[in-house]
Amino acid sequence: MIAVSLLSSYDYCPRKLFLEHVLKLAVVPREAVVKGSVRHAVHERASKAEAELVKSIKNEINHVELIEKYKKLHSDVLKDTIVRNKSKLAEVKVSLTELFKEAWPRVLQESQQKALNLHEFMKKNKVFGEELWKMLSPKIESEYYVESEDLMLKGVIDQLEVYDNKLVKEVVPYELKTGSAPKTGVWPGHKLQAGAYIMLLEKNRFFVREAFVKYLDINEARHVMMNPFLEKHVLQTRDSIIELFQGKDLPLICDNKKKCSSCSLKEQCWNEKFIKEKMVFLS
Repeated sequence: MIAVSLLSSYDYCPRKLFLEHVLKLAVVPREAVVKGSVRHAVHERASKAEAELVKSIKNEINHVELIEKYKKLHSDVLKDTIVRNKSKLAEVKVSLTELFKEAWPRVLQESQQKALNLHEFMKKNKVFGEELWKMLSPKIESEYYVESEDLMLKGVIDQLEVYDNKLVKEVVPYELKTGSAPKTGVWPGHKLQAGAYIMLLEKNRFFVREAFVKYLDINEARHVMMNPFLEKHVLQTRDSIIELFQGKDLPLICDNKKKCSSCSLKEQCWNEKFIKEKMVFLS
């Protein structure tokens, strides 16, 4: 089966995907990539830790106190995640302290929004502790694995909002992304991923309300609308990747100079002699 993340990689540059997965060239980590992986991990770990925070609230609490609880939770998660990744950060010469200062404003914004949402839910339903967590809707599941033999696709959804609906499994998938966001909508590769997750969830008998790509650097979730054209594009891209992996044809160099200039494999990619030597082993 094909990993959903590869759909975006193929859309970005088929040649780079070939170099990585067929010729097995190692990708050197870049600062932006390492920082992005840390922010991504913080978001997922904070969501997982939220259950214990909610269960710990045994009586009515004001909005300010709730914000402080979320701030402490998210601050602790951010610090711990940065420390866990200190060796990777050292490789790209990123200071742990500076990364905390850079990431904290966005994490704080998330804390305030979650506290507001929870406070409104408590005020409306008058429930606390275990019952509060049981009733809270939607709940967030992080790193939700899904696959389908029919679609020949598999993947891990970054976050899944699960709504309390006894008739159907009602969900909203979120794909979390770091780095720049387009002025409007989502990047084409990200749309492919979101579309693939909708298709996978529906194959697994979920009712999918909608899907979003959340750009963490601007703290904005962009809507993805499923349609027959997107479904066809997902399946065509999947088939192209299968063909790429099974064949021995090296894709052409990308004609996008901006993509090439930021590519960690550009030196090897442009070195014709090096590539020819590597391609010999596929014969």
